[in-house]
Amino acid sequence: MPRQLRDLTVKKIFINGKFFCQRITGTQRYARELLGQFDLLLSAGYTKDLALEVLVPATVSPLPRYRNIPVRAVGRMSGVIWEQLELPQYCRGEILFTPSGGAPLLHTRNVVTIHDAAVSAMPAGYSPAYRLWYRNVCRQVAPKAEHIFTVSNFSKSEIVKWYGGDPKRITVVYLGSDHLQRVESETSILQRFNVNGKYLLAVSSHNPNKNFRRIVQAVSLLGRTDVQLLIAGGDDRRVYAKKMKLPEKTRALGYVSDEELKALYENSACFVFASLYEGFGLPALEAMACGCSVVVSRAACLPEIFDGAACFCDPYSPQNIAAAIERAIQLPPSTAAGLRDFAGRFRWERCACETLDTLERI
Repeated sequence: MPRQLRDLTVKKIFINGKFFCQRITGTQRYARELLGQFDLLLSAGYTKDLALEVLVPATVSPLPRYRNIPVRAVGRMSGVIWEQLELPQYCRGEILFTPSGGAPLLHTRNVVTIHDAAVSAMPAGYSPAYRLWYRNVCRQVAPKAEHIFTVSNFSKSEIVKWYGGDPKRITVVYLGSDHLQRVESETSILQRFNVNGKYLLAVSSHNPNKNFRRIVQAVSLLGRTDVQLLIAGGDDRRVYAKKMKLPEKTRALGYVSDEELKALYENSACFVFASLYEGFGLPALEAMACGCSVVVSRAACLPEIFDGAACFCDPYSPQNIAAAIERAIQLPPSTAAGLRDFAGRFRWERCACETLDTLERI
């Protein structure tokens, strides 16, 4: 077939790159890993039928570089205003894939990733402004979207329930855990925070849904004076309703780098993830990838993702959380290899392949 005719079959897909303006948390991690794997797959000739282009606000500098995916700065604004008012002008009539955050309401051909429905199912954890805006966006976008990606079967059911998404146009694609393999542990964080001896680790934003109050109660019930609790993660008051209050013996480390996070996972006695609501639970999977034993709650998506690998707990019972922590701490060192193998089943390449396959069929 002549090249001119072949090119007519190539599907153009724009990608909403607003996430490049944001600090990396779970959804930004997903978006960045997905694009990196898209680029590698295109280099390997995985598909000839898609032409991808990332559009970012002019404030993004330097521009991300990919071998096979052009990145273009457009418009003059930034943030939500850029996304809602300027971005649609540059992809009019074409598919726009938004992997992180809200899609523009004015655009008519949205493909979007919605990780969960926490802002609707557990609204008390979010600020009124964020709750009103993001819930409104999802309720308007989900029923009209050409396709929705999400990260667990639990989240798929929540998107149908809360946002009116059509289950026939929702694809579940699990996330990956292998990104920490590319970084070296930065153990200096232990010295910087004067961490000595055993510690329990929790990682996430300061959202009340993360259940830190009961985790702290559980740690106090352990009766161990040789184990402290460290909590790593940022606090965005524009998103979350209340700042977390911690007892004196609990250490809040704030935002940490990937290198520091890997060191924290590798040296932890146990990772505690007793969340009340999760769409996937990426931090727990990261911990397993580093050989760390993990406690997760028997709630939301977590049994779906971690069945057979984690120590489960009732997130509403500090006593039960404490018992699960004791079980996790006492697991033999040989358990680490099995945890790494379990996490190794979740790879970003597979996530990207399944996403590209779906994008081709839309």
